[in-house]
Amino acid sequence: MWCYIKSLKYCICVIIDIIQVILQAISHYVFSITEKNIRNEIVLITGSGRGLGQEMALLFAKRGAVVILCDIDETGNAQTAELISQEFPSTLHHEKRVFAYTCDIGNQDEVHKLVEKIQTDVGDITMLVNNAAILSSKSIVDMSEEEFSRCLNVNLFAAYWLIRQILPSMMRHNHGHIITMLGSTAVFGLGNFSDICTAKFGLVGLMESIDHELTLGGYDGIYTTAVVSHYLMTHLYQLAKTRFTPVLPPLTLDYAAKKIMHGILINRKFVCVPRLYYLIPFVKGLLPSRAFLILLNTLINPKISVYVRQESYDQCKRRSSISPPPCAHQLNGTHHHHIHRQRTHASACD
Repeated sequence: MWCYIKSLKYCICVIIDIIQVILQAISHYVFSITEKNIRNEIVLITGSGRGLGQEMALLFAKRGAVVILCDIDETGNAQTAELISQEFPSTLHHEKRVFAYTCDIGNQDEVHKLVEKIQTDVGDITMLVNNAAILSSKSIVDMSEEEFSRCLNVNLFAAYWLIRQILPSMMRHNHGHIITMLGSTAVFGLGNFSDICTAKFGLVGLMESIDHELTLGGYDGIYTTAVVSHYLMTHLYQLAKTRFTPVLPPLTLDYAAKKIMHGILINRKFVCVPRLYYLIPFVKGLLPSRAFLILLNTLINPKISVYVRQESYDQCKRRSSISPPPCAHQLNGTHHHHIHRQRTHASACD
């Protein structure tokens, strides 16, 4: 009898704790708390050569952080460093506030050497922004194993390598913040994006597992933030459109970066831009899988070549005017022409 009473008491305590946390979360969401001070924090940003990574680097520098830029594009990385140096010159003590490193984060040895060099040159990294990403936009049967592996290395394993090497120093001081950019491919699987969806779904599990480990270990000074955003107004998505583009247009880099930065500075674990994306997991779990696919196809409209660049279309037209089009398929005695959705690897945050 006493055993049952103890179990009931334990269950009641658990329910009370859950209700308390829910109320705190609602209060935290509705009444945004004051943004934390990140001055002199050492922030490593991958994929900082252009796009969202560059915007985030500028915002971190504006708030007084020491910014570490990491990109495989040395020229773009140097341009970002120059922008920061021009807009936010050195302090009175002439301290260097921005450092640029060229690194292929899809290579484990380069990642290991990068972190060691940063720790020697600058100090322990206190904030990590996993932003760099690539994708191939091919059907799973057309994608080579090398392309699939490369996408996983850059999008998934690079985050794991960086976190595994940086997290111990954060744990020693019980201070740090890990941020990972996920994108919409982390909340639903999208056809012809099996590589990036696999990587981003893996990142969701990685971030949740790390957050759970930190909670169990009592590290209340280390935060995690996962970011899901609508597609951005960048070179990669220059032709992206949906049936509801007038209602939900592509986000500008400035708008997205500021919303993401606010979520980071109030230590929010999950940030969606726009907030409509918070509903996707709920709708996905509520509807039958077939119904969700119908809704997804209605919103995205797979008949529109969403991710095909203009130059790909022009090249296809030129080839068709010279020789029989390589993108024609024989079906029931007729030729059906379509634009290839294949592209070479490109930064998903450019």
